[in-house]
Amino acid sequence: MAKIIDGNKIAQTILDEIKLEVDGLKLTGKVPKLVIVSYNPSLASKTYIGLKLARAKELGIACEALDLTGQSLDVCMSAMAALSGKQDVDGIIVQLPTRGLEGYQELLNAIPASKDVDGLSDESLELLRANSAKLIPATPRAILELMARSQKDLQGKSIVIIGRGKLVGLPLSIIMKNKNLDVVGIDINTTNASQVIKSADVVIVAAGQADLVTGTMIKAGSIVLDAGTSEQNGQLSGDVEYASVEPVASMVSKVPGGIGPVTVACLLQNVVEASKNSQ
Repeated sequence: MAKIIDGNKIAQTILDEIKLEVDGLKLTGKVPKLVIVSYNPSLASKTYIGLKLARAKELGIACEALDLTGQSLDVCMSAMAALSGKQDVDGIIVQLPTRGLEGYQELLNAIPASKDVDGLSDESLELLRANSAKLIPATPRAILELMARSQKDLQGKSIVIIGRGKLVGLPLSIIMKNKNLDVVGIDINTTNASQVIKSADVVIVAAGQADLVTGTMIKAGSIVLDAGTSEQNGQLSGDVEYASVEPVASMVSKVPGGIGPVTVACLLQNVVEASKNSQ
């Protein structure tokens, strides 16, 4: 039976570390600030926005939510430009998905790399490719933190990332390759996907498709990290079918309570780092 990774416990450790940094910044008169922009947010988005607001408040980080639902792209872009120019705003994120808003990547690209704490702009991605990014995207950072704080060294392990999205799969692949890790990214178009997954020591799933990965697909003793979220019957669901995966894997993260809480902590960690960088 697989060991369940306690993301809440790991997240709390990181949050405690952040609190000390925030307290130190406040002594200099600086209060880190995050603004969360949303557009017609889904149930999952509302859940994560609420969690981020709550955690930021606990740490003494200023945090605001700006809902632009129903506004035109031009109005949204003007709002992003105004936020980007505010000196007291250290971090800006656009909570995805933005349902019903075409051109949402333009909103992401309007965030300066120095304030892009989710790392989703084209500029941030290019800096990541060049291995010169000052801020590591929150979810990939969370996955690396989760492994490090679980005393799992990824060097020498064969790693498969299912999904090539800009939120998780693509940036995580870039970061891992920059660290000279043995990583392969696959998606629905990968012809030998089943063979690649079956041979992997570590399987990271970020496809947004409920119960995509089952126990028959993975190698015995592998580590399975679920970074996917979707909605089923009004509830959050991950990409892993836990009932069949847990007896086969050596370690697994669940949704909720796995990567999600650590991602929130890493996001706030990035806000603090952005605040320190601006001084």
